[in-house]
Amino acid sequence: MNSAPEQTRNLRGCLISSLAYLATTALSVWLLKQPLADASTLIRAGVSLLPVIAIGFSIREVLRLVRSGDELQRRIDLEALAVAAITVGLGCLTLSLLVGANVLAVQGKTVLIWILPALSVVYVLARILAQARYR
Repeated sequence: MNSAPEQTRNLRGCLISSLAYLATTALSVWLLKQPLADASTLIRAGVSLLPVIAIGFSIREVLRLVRSGDELQRRIDLEALAVAAITVGLGCLTLSLLVGANVLAVQGKTVLIWILPALSVVYVLARILAQARYR
C-alpha cells in the first residue's frame, strides 16, 4: 500500500506535470499564432512539441503511482485503463463512421488533439468507479 507521504509526493508530481502541460500547451499555441507564425518549419515543429515533454513527465509520475500500489490498487488501475481504452476507442470508431457517412464533418487534427485528454478523463472516472466497487 502507498504510504501517505509517498502518495502525496506522487500526486503532487502528477499535479505539477499536468499544470506544466497546460502551460506549455498555451505557450506553444500562442507562440505559433503570434511571434512564430512565419518561422521555419523546424522551429514551429519544435515549439509545437513542447507539451510532449510535460506529458512524458506526467506519464512517469503516473507509472510511479501505479508501481507503488499493492495488488488491489494495480488491479483497479488496470481495470480503469482497460475501460478508458475501450471507451475512447469505441468513441473514435463511432465518430469515424459518422464522418464516413457524411453525418458529421470533423477535421482530423481536431479529433487527434482530444484523444489523450479523453483517455485521461475516462481513466480517472473509471478508476473512481472501480475503487468504489472494491470497497
